[in-house]
Amino acid sequence: MRSAGLILCATLLALPSAAFGQADSGAEAAVNEGVIAWQTAWDSGDAAALAALYSADAIVMAPGADAMQGQEAIEAGLAVAIEMAEGSQMAITPGEIIPVGDDHAIEVGSFVETGADGSHKDHGKYVAVWAKVDGSWKIVRDIWNSSM
Repeated sequence: MRSAGLILCATLLALPSAAFGQADSGAEAAVNEGVIAWQTAWDSGDAAALAALYSADAIVMAPGADAMQGQEAIEAGLAVAIEMAEGSQMAITPGEIIPVGDDHAIEVGSFVETGADGSHKDHGKYVAVWAKVDGSWKIVRDIWNSSM
């Protein structure tokens, strides 16, 4: 009887995992492309290109700052961050991309920020939620924090 209960528990715990991975609809490829675009925009200091990767109602929760909501606020906030970064470069590594249905994906990964002089400035982890908005994949929620 105990083994039947364990099997039932294991089955119930596995169901949500199976539901997350049922549909991909190009989510993994789209998120990977988005990560490259984000990194490229940061490295070139282009806050407008960064903001364009977010949905109109996106929320960014950066460390040490109030949440930024909407592309205009995100662009302004990231422009300040770019200025403060003084030419740093970003290496973003998605560790996991979890498709959720046909139109959402959860991305979990890490980042390393290298100063313009080659110094190690920061490293940490992040979670981003992506959604298909009018046929294009956009970031709808973004949060990161430093491991330093």
